[in-house]
Amino acid sequence: MARYVSIFTFVVLFSVIACSSRTESQVQKLYLSNNWFIQSSAKLQQTGEIISTSEFIPKEWQPCKVPGTVLAALVENGVYADPYYGINLKSIPGYREGRWLAMLPESPFYPSWWYRTEFELPEKFSAKNITLHLDGINYKANIWLNGRLIADSSQVIGMFRRFTFEISEKVLDGKKNILAIEVIAPGKLPDIRYKTKQLEATTGWDDHNPQPPDLNMGLWRDVYISGSGAIVIKHPYVVTDLDLPSLDEAHLKISAQLMNMTEENVSGILQGTIENIKFSKQVKLNPREIKEITFSAQEFEELHITEPRLWWPHPVGPQNLYQLQLTFISEGKISDRSDVTFGIREVSTYINEEGWRGYKINGKKILIRGGAWMTCDMLLRLTHKRYKALVRYAREANLNMLRSEGFSIRETDEFYDMCDKYGIMVTQQIFGRSIPDEELAVANVKDMILRIRNHPSLVHFLGHDETFPTPTLDAAYREMINKYTPERSYQPHSGAFYIEDRFKTGGTRTGTLELWSYANPSHYYTHKEDGAWGFAQSGGIGGIVAPYESMQKMMPLKDLWPPFNETFSFHTVLQGVEYFNILIHNIETRYGKIKGIEDFCFKGQVTNYASARGMFEAYARNKYDALGITTWKYDAAWPAAITWQYVDWYLNVGGAYYGAKKAGEPLHVQYSYDDKTVYVINNYYQRFAGLNVQAKIFNFDLKEVYAREARIDVNENDKVQVFQIEFPAGLTKSYFLSLKLNDSDGAEISDNFYWFSTVPDIEGEKGEKATGKQNWHILTSSPKSIADHTDLERLPQVKLETSYEILAGASENIARVTVGNPTSDLAFMIHLTVIGNDTGTEVLPAYWDDNYFSLLPGESKQVSARFSASDLEGAEAVVRIDGWNIEQ
Repeated sequence: MARYVSIFTFVVLFSVIACSSRTESQVQKLYLSNNWFIQSSAKLQQTGEIISTSEFIPKEWQPCKVPGTVLAALVENGVYADPYYGINLKSIPGYREGRWLAMLPESPFYPSWWYRTEFELPEKFSAKNITLHLDGINYKANIWLNGRLIADSSQVIGMFRRFTFEISEKVLDGKKNILAIEVIAPGKLPDIRYKTKQLEATTGWDDHNPQPPDLNMGLWRDVYISGSGAIVIKHPYVVTDLDLPSLDEAHLKISAQLMNMTEENVSGILQGTIENIKFSKQVKLNPREIKEITFSAQEFEELHITEPRLWWPHPVGPQNLYQLQLTFISEGKISDRSDVTFGIREVSTYINEEGWRGYKINGKKILIRGGAWMTCDMLLRLTHKRYKALVRYAREANLNMLRSEGFSIRETDEFYDMCDKYGIMVTQQIFGRSIPDEELAVANVKDMILRIRNHPSLVHFLGHDETFPTPTLDAAYREMINKYTPERSYQPHSGAFYIEDRFKTGGTRTGTLELWSYANPSHYYTHKEDGAWGFAQSGGIGGIVAPYESMQKMMPLKDLWPPFNETFSFHTVLQGVEYFNILIHNIETRYGKIKGIEDFCFKGQVTNYASARGMFEAYARNKYDALGITTWKYDAAWPAAITWQYVDWYLNVGGAYYGAKKAGEPLHVQYSYDDKTVYVINNYYQRFAGLNVQAKIFNFDLKEVYAREARIDVNENDKVQVFQIEFPAGLTKSYFLSLKLNDSDGAEISDNFYWFSTVPDIEGEKGEKATGKQNWHILTSSPKSIADHTDLERLPQVKLETSYEILAGASENIARVTVGNPTSDLAFMIHLTVIGNDTGTEVLPAYWDDNYFSLLPGESKQVSARFSASDLEGAEAVVRIDGWNIEQ
């Protein structure tokens, strides 16, 4: 029997719930989301003792919602112009160039800011034990209610902690209550040049986007009040032990803390329900006692689950979930209740004989394909729509892991809920760097573990980013994981820069300046040291160019071209656009002189497509010498013209995303750049027989000069080398390879189209140089040769035959498109979008089956997109088609 386990999320119901018609519930919740106002303490003379009473009359306070940071509220109210557009962010007082940790005293965010709200408790809260919950405060706070201090900033500190306070004796029944919270920003540090990227238990942005001037100060998570009976349920936890390799039985262990809120002895029953399974225990708690109660399969035969419905990552299986209801009943009343959503699954990691970390899901090896997840909004406006779109995009591309990077927030339950739903595993990084206040660091990490350990998508912890924790922090992390979630694995360091150090860091490596600036499509085949070998937490293809549709939204037209200006540079990374000189040079050398911003953007999509496809295909070809990659990075927190994003801040995706999606087909045919072989990759846990593989090579004039096919079988989770291509003599400078994979009945499963040059990529000298005020290191390179695809500029314009229909669905619309190429010319890199007929604006997010594809003469393709009708904003949906040489 295996002893690895899996975990799940808990969601507390917000309304009065009865176990039966005869059992009254005492459980209530009141979210304090609206009717908040903020003001700087610099404009106030009163103390919290007065501000939190009706004696105080707010004047010139700014309205806001909670969750919400101070700067987000000021932007919403028009105090400052849209900080995401142009260089508006630089005009906000307190803004600093580059990467910084210390807030200047003259910043308007250096003084504390007050959040104030008034509320009345509904009658149903009467006679309850009342608790105030603050799920996220950045960074410190003094909390006042009705003129009384609830807690001060020596107690309330740390961005990633949840705070609860009993307020039964301080809250007023049937009367107006006034809650005032004085928030103190992080960054109250000496203004010196630090040799670290993190000093406090707060968020940071490293070098991927600017730091907001308020350092994200504010109430960034929910504030609510709960009412309960004498006993409350805390930290419910479900662990499943799955029999391997049979997968035919799982054994559950369920635990929860019970807390007596009163000065009296309390007896009652803690009962649990999972579908038709019921179990319970009699419990007695002394005054103020906290007791952990456990239900195990050894005690309760019902907790042995036969033929369990398993949770799998997408696309290898379904994301089955179960519901647990825990209820404490005392004196015939429900004192408290928690609902837990969990999945039965087992994920384990291992270190192979070469020192690299690999993953298993339900006892089976799995190749990790994913990206580094960044907090998805610079001002922490963390909406359900944004979370859903970003995680769904990962699923649609058949990515199976996101690495939640440690310089940004410890992610919310909304993020994990989406990953549970869509089948995306998560590696959670703990911090960016060691912080001096290690006791505070441990408190933040403990709360994070207790909060997120219930999600089946959570599989692994990283300690720190590119550095080791201090020995005491490392020991504390290990102890907490072993105590609170021993089923998860841990490594102290995100990855070795020198691969021989992988044995110390935990079996992974990080990227290099080359992989963060530009890597050509063959790089991961031809480089072992930083290619498709082992596990890369932070490799990549270098700079990714935003689609033109996004470029137009982020800055004035005058700043879009040429890119070497302040605004364009501001919308890259902190190093500026010079960091991507090698990318820009490669685009122009490969595909021809850049004629303007639209030409640059589309050539960027083509460049990114080829490189991303090459990177992910190399890992697939080399599995399981290659164990996985979470590429740097997946998403962006603000609009970026060139950065490392696969999904941009506008929820748009371009060539890099669709190159990754093509490579991620679960049953896929592909070409190897190093040895000229064709492979079929099977990522399913089932065997396929009688598959047909076809390969054809065409010269630039589309004359077929090579053809070969073969019939193959491929075992589950395996790969097959089909044949090696023998390229004929006399090829034109630009030529093409078409690969097709059909099933035994002749239906097409996978297609793949490559463009090659007889001019090879040959590396030359590489170096580094320092640039900018902060002496950023950037890569310099003088390649001996760059693949020449400039002939593609001579492709004739092609008029496609297209038809489409828009089908309205219950939750989303579907655009079904048929595209045909009736000409004798190649239709190269066809790009489809859904737009509003009145606005011409692209509808986002939109989930296309395929995009940036090519059609040979006589070929046709059917593709579809799914999108929300509400994103049309009342307009009619229209499909727009453009491309490299496509007539519009």
